[in-house]
Amino acid sequence: MDQSVKTGRKRKQHLCCRNAAIALLLALGAACSHFSGLLPSIPFRISHSTEGEPAVNVEKLDNGLTVLIKESHANPIVTLNVWINTGSANEPPELNGVSHFLEHMMFKGTERRPPGKVDVDIESVGGETNAAASKDFTHYYVTVASDYITTGLDVLSDTLMNSTLLPDEVERERQVILEEYRRKQDSSFPFLYDLVCEEAYLAGPYRQSVLGVTETISSITRAQLFDYYKRYYAPDNMVLVVVGDVKPQTVMPLVRKYFGPYRHKARPFDHLDRQTRWATAASIKTVEKDKRETYAVLVFPAPSIENARETIIMDVVLGILSDGRSSRLYQSLREQKKLVSSIGASYGTSRMPGMFGVAATLEAKNLEAMRKAVIEEIERIRTHLVGRRELAKVKKMATNDYYFENETTNGQAEKLGFFYVLTGSEKYEKNYLRELRRVMPADIRRVAQKYLDPKRAVMVVLRPKAG
Repeated sequence: MDQSVKTGRKRKQHLCCRNAAIALLLALGAACSHFSGLLPSIPFRISHSTEGEPAVNVEKLDNGLTVLIKESHANPIVTLNVWINTGSANEPPELNGVSHFLEHMMFKGTERRPPGKVDVDIESVGGETNAAASKDFTHYYVTVASDYITTGLDVLSDTLMNSTLLPDEVERERQVILEEYRRKQDSSFPFLYDLVCEEAYLAGPYRQSVLGVTETISSITRAQLFDYYKRYYAPDNMVLVVVGDVKPQTVMPLVRKYFGPYRHKARPFDHLDRQTRWATAASIKTVEKDKRETYAVLVFPAPSIENARETIIMDVVLGILSDGRSSRLYQSLREQKKLVSSIGASYGTSRMPGMFGVAATLEAKNLEAMRKAVIEEIERIRTHLVGRRELAKVKKMATNDYYFENETTNGQAEKLGFFYVLTGSEKYEKNYLRELRRVMPADIRRVAQKYLDPKRAVMVVLRPKAG
């Protein structure tokens, strides 16, 4: 499950799930991934695309900042997307939610720009800003006309390196985040997502919520925010992705001018629990609230980016089970058996072992039948080879989705940055379609057998209060 909490002047959801119905599951939460040290040392190189896409230029500044530049000349715009290699998985328990808190604070004033000036500077050139926090990373982007790339770089570097975290702004945003937390408790699937993380992971960084909890949100001090900021917001812990109507030889001198002067190094917290441990047996947890309908999430273990090919195969499994009205889950549980009013699945690529989830809305009386029907579909994909016609259809849909997500400079920058932060390389994203085409029926069965074990399935249910 790949989920981000986004804020910014213009809000936009980016959900790595190819089933619109199950966007409800991905409304809040975070990518199930996790910090494993600073980004690797990358010398200057040009990565030649094998899919006819423009090359990605990769360079590392002397201060450790990694820079990815991809030309896209369809429109005279450019997206600047900075990825910080930290998220809620890097937080001590007493600071749970600090990454998201800090993300709220980044546009609230710098040494050169008082609160509100960041937005004014970007709006004055017709640009937009946004930000997202997750379990694994935090990122910020600015999209402007390419003629104003200097403004974009100036604002981003100043915002990320010189934030003042003014005490009055900290207290103001604390109330905003507490209200965001309260809204999440009333939102069925976002509430269930945090609950399923607590139930599925016996221990480890993925149990923590991106938003934090009331106690930590209320108690984090300005000094703790500032310490976390200085620990992780350092050039050697950042990736700057530039996509748009630009030339690398023009961009790099500007990047050096605006980001080059900052020399401090990241100082990750020591002694954090960095091992995810999945539940050893199947379980079901039920909670009741004032709801009209029942909501259920059933999750299974899933591969991490360390098994790169398996993550792509799992994307195909996701497509077979949940991509469109012809998918197996929709046809079986909704059209044929009439057990659910909506159903879908999600899987987000993660640095550490993550989860594959099935979510549904239904009547409470159908819960057990729904669970059994999902397990039957899981067992079917674990024991029988997928037909070549069905496999070809899913590959085509996944390929189309890939191209749709790359239609904008922001979409390209998000995809490049996301996978670079996870892997330390642009190769995974560059080779994705080639590896997708290589997936065979035997691969699907093997990966499903390895991960989608019904004996380790964890289910959480939110149902209406009795009476």
